[in-house]
Amino acid sequence: MDRRLALVPLAVLVLAGCTGDGEDDSADAAGTPSTAASREVEWGACGFDVPAGIDIECGTLEVPADRDDPGAGTVSLAFGVVAAAAEEPAEEPLVYLSGGPGQGALEIVPLAFGELYEPLAQERDLILLDQRGTGLTEPSLACTEYSSWVRESLGSDEPVEELAAQATAALEECRQPLVDEGVDFDDYDSAASAADLEDLRRALGHEEWDLYGISYGTRLAQTAMRDHPEGIRAVVLDASYPIDADLYEETPGNAARALEGLFAACAADAGCAEQHPDLEQTVTDLVAELDAEPATVTVLDPTTGERVQGPLDGAGLVGFLFQSMYSTELIPFLPEVVEAAANDDFGMIGLLLGAFSQQLDLVSVGQQLAVQCEEEVSFSDQEVVAAAAAEHPLVESFFDNAPTMGPAVFDVCADWNAGEPDPVENEALTSDIPTLVLAGELDPITPPRWGAQLAEDLGDSVFVEFPSTGHGSVGTHECAVQLTRDFLADPDSEPDASCVDDVELPAFTPEGVEVEMTAWESEELGVAGLRPEGWSEVLPGAFQQSPLVSLVQQVVPGATADQVLQQVAAQLGTGEPLEPVDQRETGAATWDLYRLDDLGQRVDLALADTPAGLAVVQLTASPARSDVYREQVFDPAVAAFAPGA
Repeated sequence: MDRRLALVPLAVLVLAGCTGDGEDDSADAAGTPSTAASREVEWGACGFDVPAGIDIECGTLEVPADRDDPGAGTVSLAFGVVAAAAEEPAEEPLVYLSGGPGQGALEIVPLAFGELYEPLAQERDLILLDQRGTGLTEPSLACTEYSSWVRESLGSDEPVEELAAQATAALEECRQPLVDEGVDFDDYDSAASAADLEDLRRALGHEEWDLYGISYGTRLAQTAMRDHPEGIRAVVLDASYPIDADLYEETPGNAARALEGLFAACAADAGCAEQHPDLEQTVTDLVAELDAEPATVTVLDPTTGERVQGPLDGAGLVGFLFQSMYSTELIPFLPEVVEAAANDDFGMIGLLLGAFSQQLDLVSVGQQLAVQCEEEVSFSDQEVVAAAAAEHPLVESFFDNAPTMGPAVFDVCADWNAGEPDPVENEALTSDIPTLVLAGELDPITPPRWGAQLAEDLGDSVFVEFPSTGHGSVGTHECAVQLTRDFLADPDSEPDASCVDDVELPAFTPEGVEVEMTAWESEELGVAGLRPEGWSEVLPGAFQQSPLVSLVQQVVPGATADQVLQQVAAQLGTGEPLEPVDQRETGAATWDLYRLDDLGQRVDLALADTPAGLAVVQLTASPARSDVYREQVFDPAVAAFAPGA
């Protein structure tokens, strides 16, 4: 269920030639902790590109595939240990438990280390584990057949019912090869993953450690608290998914609640209310119009740059909004995106739909179904789930046609043979382990009431809700990071949560945008200048405020402005290179400035020839916000850009 995404639209054409040689800097990281138990761990190179400056050691641990029959094969768990930034780190490390279920942790290191992991690796080592069936752990239960079908279907004009049938068939194409390879899906449940955690703790020689779970990772953390409490000192649950929740019955209501929260937040904001006086009615009308006559949307595949056209109906729009609300950074843009769509501009929707499809590469759908078919579907009822969706007409059609979210998941699970669950997998957790529970007000999948109820059930817990926040707080708010650090430093004391009062409300309009620029230097890129304060550096020199606003600063050795302009022209299909709209002299270079509109976005591009190579500064934002971001971000970045630093 963890669908946060780092996206740098259009900038891929610039970044392709300047992302380094892909060398794994951890290849020499074979140092082994000095404990006798560590002999069970095999240390070696990481199976992914390690960005410069990240101190991580990687290893594997063999554990039984079948916990009831240890001789029936093994699972090779892949993990990494990120060294704490502090000179004298805390004794207890923190283990990061990813969501999904099915999302790995290690392959996200090159994509979003600074956003997701670095804040948690300050005072203590951070252990990243690819849970069984996910990521680099072997065997992998990834479903390339399903993710390939999703991409191939992006431009399809097939009826919704036919697409649903194709999705089910693609999942079956994934299942059978795994069965043929000897995978027993009954081995891939939360209890087995919790036992893996305990084996890893002992193998690494830690008397105790702390757990941080996000989304499904909170359910895995609860399972570990239940089954192996002796080695757990403290726990942080971010976007909580209680063991006793009925995910499929409750999700339509949770999604509707989040959308209602968005409508209310817009109505309460003077600027948003003026520009979008009845957002709820606009969405309702647009869903009906698209159901009557689907719109043609251009979807960008961010992995290939290919653009395909396909229909968007009302269910597709609701699904888009549901997925978008996972991202706190996207929420302020949704009224603007809806208004554009109501005026037949679906560019931003197409851009984001392509990005959402990319996320499947990071999720093991086979592992997700192995867990959910056993632990959720077994305790639920297809007719009850369908009735729950029918109670919320705005979202009903989306859930009715989602192969792994609504009633259709029961048909998928009927063939999955994931095993029979222990009744305890549907019982609320009781535990006295100190626990910090974090929740987002506008989370569409794990609502705050789940976290509040879980905190109430636990004997020693603190519950904190963040306003105007989607799915996950630590990756979004510095306040949540500080609360987590303070809590882990002293789990027996309640942390000071007063910083929640200072969390900024969404900037629904350009007038609410305020960006501070701060000094920045990259030895890797050989560039110095200014960067936006608080924006995530998703790639070297690429900064993101949200999936719809980004700044790229690069020097591309050997490239020319003509080459870049020809690439842009080819991407846009214009056939003619862009002409500059202005020229600017700075202390470092003479810049040609360009401006273009693409997929509902406005791009400001500055190019300059320098002795170090072609200097590039690129700002991407929505047309409604481009002027304010140009003034506050693009112009200062160009003025301060210093290649060869």
